[in-house]
Amino acid sequence: MDTPEQKYRPIIFCDFDGTISVKDSLVHLLDLYADPNWRDIEVKVKSGEIGTQESLTEEFNGFRATWETVKKHLLEDIEIDPHFTKFLSFCREIDMELIILSGGFTSFISLILSKYGITGVPFYANEIHFKEDRATLSFPHTSPDCRMCGHCKTQHLRKARENGYNFVIYIGDGTTDRCPIKESDLVFAKDSLARYCTRENIPFVNWSTFQDIKNYLKENLIQLSA
Repeated sequence: MDTPEQKYRPIIFCDFDGTISVKDSLVHLLDLYADPNWRDIEVKVKSGEIGTQESLTEEFNGFRATWETVKKHLLEDIEIDPHFTKFLSFCREIDMELIILSGGFTSFISLILSKYGITGVPFYANEIHFKEDRATLSFPHTSPDCRMCGHCKTQHLRKARENGYNFVIYIGDGTTDRCPIKESDLVFAKDSLARYCTRENIPFVNWSTFQDIKNYLKENLIQLSA
């Protein structure tokens, strides 16, 4: 006879910039140190004209700042949702794994999480490497099946299902979250992702802070696991 764990194995995947962080770290830094036309490149991403690997590479070609300067801004300017740490504790209390999937950079995420003393949370993102005031990027999580995403978030969801997770929850806010929500069982969306869900008739739960998500899961967990 199947155990409850076998019947219901939920997992949460969560975007980082603009979702866990209040301010998008890439947008903030590009506004400060990139060529001013970087936002024109971003428009092409949102329209589907180019993918995020191409856009990030172009945007950071015109970026001029050292890693020390970048670290200073990340530590001083980027804050996380004030309810995220309690939400993370809630997930751990109910034994629900949370994995961060980001279209940003691992070194940025690591620094910001460490600022808040957050440890033990798996995360996957792109890589950025500094030499003096120049940055080069690498993309370890691309997929040959998708030309749009420098980091194919969907592959992590599929791998989770292969490993026995049968209820995927996704939390996000923007363009890089459009693909994975199509393979999720429950979507929490805000800002441009919420507008995309509405336009594409994708069911979602609107949210503002992680307290909203925690309340929703507490109220609906029994129904979701039935």
